Amino acid sequence: MPKSADDIVKRALTLIDEQVLDALTVSSNEMSVSDMALEILPEVCRDLVKELPYELKRYLAKTGTLTIDTISNGEDQTAYVKKKVGFETPTDFWELVAIRLTVWAKPVIDYIHIDSNEYQIQNNPFTRGGKQNPVVALSNVSAGSKARIECFSVHNDDVKTVDVFQYVAFDNVPDNSGNNWPDEVFDEVTKALATQLHLIKNRLDEASLRNDETLEAIKQHE
Repeated sequence: MPKSADDIVKRALTLIDEQVLDALTVSSNEMSVSDMALEILPEVCRDLVKELPYELKRYLAKTGTLTIDTISNGEDQTAYVKKKVGFETPTDFWELVAIRLTVWAKPVIDYIHIDSNEYQIQNNPFTRGGKQNPVVALSNVSAGSKARIECFSVHNDDVKTVDVFQYVAFDNVPDNSGNNWPDEVFDEVTKALATQLHLIKNRLDEASLRNDETLEAIKQHE
């Protein structure tokens, strides 16, 4: 059964031995752990999506359309070597799940970054990927803006059309308004949330301890 934000929070709290507080108890606290969990859940989910293997990431995927992005003259290679084709993603793009051009033998479910060392070797016809082993490069992704996907192993006369494009949208995070996450990723997201809550609680406990020690030191010198 798909899980809402509350389902995920309740499970995460049990993993760190916390209780879900009722409304009366919460009103007497600045922020309950439950409130904190709901607040950080979207960020935890977006970070988690970046780390999930394809086998789990595909359960969060949606199908989209890519727009051809013009390659500048400085990016062109000579006519006899393989070129690349660039695409602009939809504005809600967050993470690539799979992409396949019609001329490729198989889809790509992983990618390199445009500022990586691996990207540099794609300019060499002897070290770059081929149609049997295509390579995809992705620019840095930020919320609400289009990313650039560069697909290598494309010849001048190839049809540069996309057969498959699946991605995870930025706004695909579980909430209590109908956007649920599937059971297949429930364990992963609850563990990720519990880990972050545990780190936050430790920092708060340490800050509280230092504050108590400071107050005690002040009293001793009064």
